[in-house]
Amino acid sequence: MSWKDYLYFQKQDRNAIILLLFLIVLCGGGFIITKLVKDKNIPALNEDYITEFDTFQSRLKTIEAEENQTHSDKTYTQSYPEYARQEKLNSGEIIELNKADTTDLKKIPGIGTGFANRIVKYRNLLGGYASINQLKEVWGVDDDLFDKITPYIVLQGKPNQIAINKADFGQLNKHPYISYKQAKVILDIRDRKGNIESINRLTLLEEFTENDINRLKDYISFD
Repeated sequence: MSWKDYLYFQKQDRNAIILLLFLIVLCGGGFIITKLVKDKNIPALNEDYITEFDTFQSRLKTIEAEENQTHSDKTYTQSYPEYARQEKLNSGEIIELNKADTTDLKKIPGIGTGFANRIVKYRNLLGGYASINQLKEVWGVDDDLFDKITPYIVLQGKPNQIAINKADFGQLNKHPYISYKQAKVILDIRDRKGNIESINRLTLLEEFTENDINRLKDYISFD
């Protein structure tokens, strides 16, 4: 065996040796550089400067905290404004149902914005209330709420009426008490037989029940 045989390595062994040598050189270089840096005459920072810098940082943090708190307070105030509490009617005080606006209706104990809007909207569709009992037809008004609010309500005057012999299909069908089919029948009778003279004529039609007639009698005229 010659001395060359001792220097022969397989490919994997050669790669491992090269890597090892690279690491040795790298570590040695790092050590030398660190040694040179430590040996240099680097003056220490002035202690007074360090103290002033720390004081400046502390003051800056205090100012930022105060600004954040002020911004937070403003945001809270703007997001949650205070509203005046809605005054409610006392016992014995009343409002007129067909003249009251939503602000008046909200004074009734148990009535909020939602119910006030629905009551007014349904009143406009009807042309006015003919009976306080019609409030039960407003969505959400059950018997308990009805009994609670009626002591504060009075009803005066008569609702607006539809001229049944002059109104067109849209005007008839718009009313809550007249269905699409009923509006078509009214127009058909007018076209074939002329004006409808009284509500008794409607009682002869199968499209109108007794309940329909009772609800409509306050809302139609035969002029």
